[in-house]
Amino acid sequence: MFGIGTTEVLIVLVIALLLLGPKEIPKIARTIGRGMRELERAKDELKESIEFEAEKDEADSKKTVEKDTSKNDKDDDPEPPDLGNIPSSRI
Repeated sequence: MFGIGTTEVLIVLVIALLLLGPKEIPKIARTIGRGMRELERAKDELKESIEFEAEKDEADSKKTVEKDTSKNDKDDDPEPPDLGNIPSSRI
């Protein structure tokens, strides 16, 4: 966990116990737990919104490709237009 061994964790806990006392440590642990829970919720909400936007963009791009494909199908006329009615510039 973060490159900290068991011995280091125990030393930190003993120092915290000596400095803060046995009554304050549960309050601090509770506060840290709530903060971690809030961070987890915020992370999940951000992840969901990013996934939603990605899916939305993907759907929009598919619609655009389909429109472009159908538009190009209409432009690919096999016969050229009849130019017999256009007057010639040479006389």
